[in-house]
Parts: sequence; C-alpha cells; structure tokens
Amino acid sequence: MTIVMKFGLIAAGLLLALKLGAGPGGTYITLDGAAQPLKNAFNADAGKVRLLMYVSPTCGGCLRGAKQAQQDVLATIDDANLRIYVVWAPKNGGRQQDVGRVTQIVTDPRAAQYWDGHRVLTDAYDRMLALSGPCAGIFMLYGRQARWEDAAPPRADYLEDAHAEEFNRPYLQYDPRRFAAKMREMLTTRSK
Repeated sequence: MTIVMKFGLIAAGLLLALKLGAGPGGTYITLDGAAQPLKNAFNADAGKVRLLMYVSPTCGGCLRGAKQAQQDVLATIDDANLRIYVVWAPKNGGRQQDVGRVTQIVTDPRAAQYWDGHRVLTDAYDRMLALSGPCAGIFMLYGRQARWEDAAPPRADYLEDAHAEEFNRPYLQYDPRRFAAKMREMLTTRSK
C-alpha cells in the first residue's frame, strides 16, 4: 500500500471519528443543529414502532431506566419491526465525554445512539413535556404512522418517565414490565 493510500485511509478514518463519537464501550452519533441524522432515520423507519430513550449519561435514574429497558424490554421482544434510538442529553451535568462509557448499557442491535450536544432535542422535549428537575429519563413510543415533519420532534404516542415521582411530573412512573406490554401491543397493531 502506498503512502498516499495510507494517508487517505487515515484521513477518512479521522473524518468519520469526528462525526461518530467513540469512547470506551461504544459508538454514538453527534446530532447537528437540526437533529440530523436522527430525524432522517426516524422518518426512514416509518411503518415500524419506534422507541426513543431521552436520557442523561450522568443520571442514576436515567442509567437505571436504560439498563432496565435493555434487560426487561428489548431482550424480551425480538421483533424486526422495532427501532430504538437512545438520545444522550446534556442534562444533570452530562457532557460528551461521558457518553462513550454508557453506550454499552443499551446493546440491542436495533439501537442507534446519539449525543445531543446542540441541545436541539433537549430543549424541544423539555418545552414539549414541561419537564421539571435536572434530569431527562423519558421513554417514548411512536407508532408506525409517526412522522417528524417540523423542527421539533413529534409528540410520542405513549411515554413513561423514570423521574415522574421524584420530580412530581404528570406522567406514568417508568415501569419496564408495563412499558414492554405497551410495546408488544403497539407491535401487534397494524397501521390502518
């Protein structure tokens, strides 16, 4: 292999590393100011049920919820019509350097993981859901018909909150068994 070819491969790898964050444990994609490429993936997955986890990489409740989602929900539902997006949010002091170490929590091959460094989804979900408290911890299900047309993401068809009781939020407290049952129900319901 020539030096020019080696240099080209190294340069291509560096460009990819700038787009994909990698840390000990896993890879994630950094969202831009328009929430891309998540918005495109979400719309490309129309016709499938989609789970979006909005979690902080430094929040115990968020990390516990993500771990429970992997063990008690995703590991029990083997359905090719499910897509999973894990959005790591800069909440509770979370920083990009914290993301690489937590990406190994959700290991499902259907999952894609993202860092919201521009706070596009963080600000949108905080406004949309009127979230109080310093943490995220929201687990959202979108039906097969959901499309992301505007700058802000669409409202979820179903959600549960890992911090509902702690911060007195008006949502159901996250319960992995109930959440899995709702996901199964949505997966068995066909679009009309």
